[in-house]
Amino acid sequence: MEEEEEAIGFLDKVLEDEDVFLLEECELGTPTSPGSGSPFLVAVKVEAGKGLEMRKLVLSGFLASEEIYINQLEALLLPMKPLKATATTSQPVLTIQQIETIFYKIQDIYEIHKEFYDNLCPKVQQWDSQVTMGHLFQKLASQLGVYKAFVDNYKVALETAEKCSQSNNQFQKISEELKVKGPKDSKDSHTSVTMEALLYKPIDRVTRSTLVLHDLLKHTPVDHPDYPLLQDALRISQNFLSSINEDIDPRRTAVTTPKGETRQLVKDGFLVEMSESSRKLRHVFLFTDVLLCAKLKKTSAGKHQQYDCKWYIPLADLVFPSPEESEASPQVHPFPDHELEDMKMKISALKSEIQKEKANKGQSRAIERLKKKMFENEFLLLLNSPTIPFRIHNRNGKSYLFLLSSDYERSEWREAIQKLQKKDLQAFVLSSVELQVLTGSCFKLRTVHNIPVTSNKDDDESPGLYGFLHVIVHSAKGFKQSANLYCTLEVDSFGYFVSKAKTRVFRDTTEPKWDEEFEIELEGSQSLRILCYEKCYDKTKVNKDNNEIVDKIMGKGQIQISEPGVSHLDGIPAALPALCSSGPEETP
Repeated sequence: MEEEEEAIGFLDKVLEDEDVFLLEECELGTPTSPGSGSPFLVAVKVEAGKGLEMRKLVLSGFLASEEIYINQLEALLLPMKPLKATATTSQPVLTIQQIETIFYKIQDIYEIHKEFYDNLCPKVQQWDSQVTMGHLFQKLASQLGVYKAFVDNYKVALETAEKCSQSNNQFQKISEELKVKGPKDSKDSHTSVTMEALLYKPIDRVTRSTLVLHDLLKHTPVDHPDYPLLQDALRISQNFLSSINEDIDPRRTAVTTPKGETRQLVKDGFLVEMSESSRKLRHVFLFTDVLLCAKLKKTSAGKHQQYDCKWYIPLADLVFPSPEESEASPQVHPFPDHELEDMKMKISALKSEIQKEKANKGQSRAIERLKKKMFENEFLLLLNSPTIPFRIHNRNGKSYLFLLSSDYERSEWREAIQKLQKKDLQAFVLSSVELQVLTGSCFKLRTVHNIPVTSNKDDDESPGLYGFLHVIVHSAKGFKQSANLYCTLEVDSFGYFVSKAKTRVFRDTTEPKWDEEFEIELEGSQSLRILCYEKCYDKTKVNKDNNEIVDKIMGKGQIQISEPGVSHLDGIPAALPALCSSGPEETP
């Protein structure tokens, strides 16, 4: 099957050990209004652990991810010495200048984090309430100047590595399969990662370290000696992040057209398109003035991956069909539920087999076969489970239909497009050269690199939560006019979001009080989303397709439920992040 074969190209050969968490209780409390633009706020509480014990939990998780990060830096440095050795021979793989450009500051970053890890590790292992480690984080933050130099060189390093790969087969083989050793307590000996992916790790690490500092502060008493040191480290890190975001975002998300104009990438992601009555996985790119739908080209071994443009619509020509117009469109036939459940059971069984093989130190070839099989099943589930239509139309021609599993995601795509359409946009037709340049830029500019399945997760990413989440949806207020209101809850399951619960409709009110309880099963879940709708009872506006949601979204929000140390989630105003203060406990 062509789509399955194409999807295998996305598979990163990384499968993390599955940690199991259980959230005991989550309560959605009384909402308040942040303003007329966001008439919806939800408070969420999860049973908390003790503050100082939570510090240890946060630190233990961070220490484990720090070990993975050091291993990634080691893997990046491993080819540097032999490359330098050949640089002075008659047949160099790379020149000294190319080596110094690609690996710029990696050695310094490695040494900084190795020292930090070696100093933090004994403190976590010999833990008590009097342990102090704020000075270590303060010192780490004070060395962010090295990261600034790395960031300034980052774009040049990537471009140099890419050019060298294209001109030298030996370096191409090296850069496409660097071996990262697993953590000490892991059964995995090594995983294969590309040089491009590893070069991005330092930038990603600063963001993660800043989030951990935020969590540590929440679980550190104000009178603890660590508190002012962690505060200072967080301030330095946040200021640094602000400065590098200004530097790196425009360079990573813009393409210059042949006419010299700048076209910015605003959003991208994987969506399922209905094309000629069959489901196709597409990578969709939203630029400042155009929506482009692409698929990844099949390439022979050793060749760089590229996108093939399936179609594009200038935003000036893009319209969303009304419910009445959508009725004339082909109906979406959902995949049978029992077949989707069979796929989920297969995926769970394959996960268990992989863990068993790892525990028994099975052959890596056997594990790879199981991983491939699991990915194929996850891909089929991703392809066949979405049922929510997202229709767009080119006023000069064809209509297109995507299927999504999350109405939250659909509203984000729609809002992003409509926001851009408020600008003074002109209709245009791309020449073949312009289309080639734009499509060619997609591979470099993309922000979503992998299909959203669990087998594509990185080593240092959270495996998510497994168990049940107890949720109570209480009430909401702040609406200007009476309406018929209800809520839905979504969680990510098997790597993508699905709707898990729905309240009853509270009619003709500005202050609905639902007071409804739900028990939501978590399957590798990391986030909880809540959407508030106004129910549409106008029969002329109701679409006959049951999957077509025409009710108006009045507000929405999202919270992370899988961060180490998250258990009290104070408020989710519409489209704003939650405030967190403590976390779920791990179950054996």
